[in-house]
Amino acid sequence: MTAFDTCIIGQGLAGATLAWVLHQQGQRVAVVDDNEPSSSSRIAAGLITPVTGKRFVKSDHFDKLVTTAIKFYQTIETETETTFLNQQHSVRLFANKDERELFLKKSLTHFPNAVQVLEKPINETFFETSNGGFEMKQAARLNVPRYLDVSQKFFSEMNVFFESKIDIKKEIELTNNAVRIPKLGLTAERIIFCQGFSGSKNHWFQTVPFDAVKGEVLTVRIPQLNEPRVVHRGIWLAGIGNDLYRLGATYDHEHLDLIPTPSGKEELCARLAEFLRLPFEVINHQAAVRPVIVRRQPVIGFHSQFSQLGYFNGLGSKGSLQAPWYAQLFSKIICKKKELPPEFDVAQYLNFQNKTKNHR
Repeated sequence: MTAFDTCIIGQGLAGATLAWVLHQQGQRVAVVDDNEPSSSSRIAAGLITPVTGKRFVKSDHFDKLVTTAIKFYQTIETETETTFLNQQHSVRLFANKDERELFLKKSLTHFPNAVQVLEKPINETFFETSNGGFEMKQAARLNVPRYLDVSQKFFSEMNVFFESKIDIKKEIELTNNAVRIPKLGLTAERIIFCQGFSGSKNHWFQTVPFDAVKGEVLTVRIPQLNEPRVVHRGIWLAGIGNDLYRLGATYDHEHLDLIPTPSGKEELCARLAEFLRLPFEVINHQAAVRPVIVRRQPVIGFHSQFSQLGYFNGLGSKGSLQAPWYAQLFSKIICKKKELPPEFDVAQYLNFQNKTKNHR
């Protein structure tokens, strides 16, 4: 069997980024992925946005997260001689006067350097701009499919990428100090599960409390529009070239499947028509499930009983922003250079479940 330091199961944003970081640390890394085209990472818009939500909240720890993310992605671009990160201001339009007033109250004190208020933030021939809006200076966009493809190509050329669907219960064997996957002829000191929402079915970590959300995304054609920035107004509109734009996204906590729905399509089209003054045509319709965990922050660490089993999940809708910083933190834990902060530790959920069972 081929021996590795770390085997990563899942090559979405979490898995690909952790693989790169560990590779940069000199680790022997194996990556296993089933190449599922409907994974949430492959459908993700890759938006890095400083101010989000109805209440205009600056993302927690945004400054350190975005600094780490930009530097990391640029390093990978250089190493692979490709481009997949676009540092481009984005625009948010106010839906009404109440939104505008709320934003103006918060902007000077909460995020004075992140935004610029504009009376005419965008071409009013193409967009409804009567309430104005603002431009976000620190925004960026990651071409996630290209990043994942480049990563897969890199690790494939090193002969450490394995395209395979693994039965977690039947095809992974634990030894005293290692993990074996006989099907692939590999053994590793540890295995890290980076499975996204499918990780909710992982029997070793089944007590991690997911609050996952299904999201639907459209690809639309808008021939007359030439807007390089991402436009936000409750939903987002992001250009991908050749008059095509990605449009998203819906939020559905009940139907956690990968099936696009007529109601999802209707909702997105109706909301786009509220602020776009141009005709558009729907070209494609996709759905995926965001891997959100109850506390709305990523979860990393090792199993409290089986120390060779690791976990990296819960990036949710901010994966492009969060993945590099948390991957670098996890790599320091793996290389024993840092203690794991308890608020991110997956063991807290496993221990909580054990305590709950003991008191029943």
